[in-house]
Amino acid sequence: MKRRELQALQRVPDKRLEGCQFGPCRKGKLPKPLEKLGGERFKVTPLYEVNPTLRAVFIWKTAEVREQRALYGWLFQETPRGLVPLVRLDYHPSHKNLHLVLNCERDLDLTNRGLPGCKELALHEVDWDPDDASDRQQFVKVFCERLKIDLEQPWLL
Repeated sequence: MKRRELQALQRVPDKRLEGCQFGPCRKGKLPKPLEKLGGERFKVTPLYEVNPTLRAVFIWKTAEVREQRALYGWLFQETPRGLVPLVRLDYHPSHKNLHLVLNCERDLDLTNRGLPGCKELALHEVDWDPDDASDRQQFVKVFCERLKIDLEQPWLL
C-alpha cells in the first residue's frame, strides 16, 4: 500500500466508534492474523465496524507485573479476500512505549497477516497501566485521534 492510499483511507469521512467493551479472548474467535490469541491473560473487544470497509479491534494483555502488560489496537480494511491490516498501535510499559506500525510502502500482500517489517513510528512517552480502565480509555482515545475516528458515546470499558 502506498503512503497516499493509507492517507486517503485515514481521510474517509464518517468513521465512528461507539465505545469499547473488553471481554474474554478465546483462540479462533478473532480474525486472522489474531486468531491464535487466547487465554485468561488476554481481553479483547469485538471487531468493531468503524465504517463500511474499516474494522478495529483492541487487545489488552494483563499480567502480575506491570512491565509484562500491553495494549494493542488494530485497524483493518475489509477486502473480498480477507482483512488487510493497515495500522497497529502498541503500548508496552517495558520497552518502546507507545508506537504505531503502518502498512505502507511495502510490496507484500499482507491479507490475513500481521505487519512484519512495516514502518514503525514512536509516539509520545506515556506512563499508563494497561490494567487501569482509565488508561485503557486513554489508549483507545489516542488510537481514534491518530486515525481520525469519531468517538460517539461515553466509554463502556
